[in-house]
Amino acid sequence: MYKLGVCTSGDLDRTTTLLGKQRQVAFSLLRTSYPASAADIARFERVIRSTAISSGVSRTTYWSRFDDLDAITQRVLQRTFSADQCFDIHDIGASDGVLSMQWAERVFAAFPLARMTASDISLYFTEAVWVRSGETYILEPDGTPIQYAKAPFVVSLPRREHPAYLLNALVRGWASWRLRKLRLCNESVSWRGVPDSTVITSRGWRFRQIPLVHPAVLSFACNGRFRVVEANAFYPLPSQCHVIRAMNLYQTAIFTSAKILQGIRAALDSIVDGGIFIAGKTIEMEGARNDVSIFQKSQGRVRVVEKLGKGFELERHVLDMSL
Repeated sequence: MYKLGVCTSGDLDRTTTLLGKQRQVAFSLLRTSYPASAADIARFERVIRSTAISSGVSRTTYWSRFDDLDAITQRVLQRTFSADQCFDIHDIGASDGVLSMQWAERVFAAFPLARMTASDISLYFTEAVWVRSGETYILEPDGTPIQYAKAPFVVSLPRREHPAYLLNALVRGWASWRLRKLRLCNESVSWRGVPDSTVITSRGWRFRQIPLVHPAVLSFACNGRFRVVEANAFYPLPSQCHVIRAMNLYQTAIFTSAKILQGIRAALDSIVDGGIFIAGKTIEMEGARNDVSIFQKSQGRVRVVEKLGKGFELERHVLDMSL
């Protein structure tokens, strides 16, 4: 058996096999023009929902997912800060930034001096095309290969194919061998920022950047009060801020308990005394319910000031931390 990949925009209408199995979508389809057209944006929004980095963390997000959370958060902010106060908000693990942008629009309307930063560990992929054959590898910023594509196949490199799809498994094995033979990961490619439309050619390879930030967010970031940066959410931020939100980040199915606690402590250490920490998860299988706890840090401890749904599943661990 085998599965064909989703290699072109036209294939996006057929993302499942006849047996209902998901076909791999080529991440090259994320690349858009700048400024992006309506067709670019529609394609980006379809593809980003099937995108995952090598750790297994997906970038699933969509407009208005946090509307109820934004409303309750706004009440907390209005109780905590004055309308003319200058304060900094950081949305970590922000994926494509759409929900950060929607939150910022609400906050900025009530707090004219507030500033917001959205961050994620990966803001882009690098597309590497072997010019002679058109074989395409997708790399993370550190060079980790995550996908191989050559029509009609698209395969994941970090994750093995199901044994039933023997041909796909063979393609994956061959692609990994080719990667080592061509020494792609030894190439040094750097970008000036996101987006960067530079095309780099080297030793038979053509490299281009594929931003993982929504085109609308890239445009919104030009206003000076909102920015998008690369940051590892499991380490403290370079400077403390007043509010941190970490939604759908601390995933027990992906990270160890020690790693998650490291991330929570890093977030709390990055908040000023009196600041706000928002943590939770969206339960997609139960009507996209947001289970969130909103904490306030004060004098070395934290307390819950608001709760949405069933609250953050690791709420007790947060409350037990001494800072």
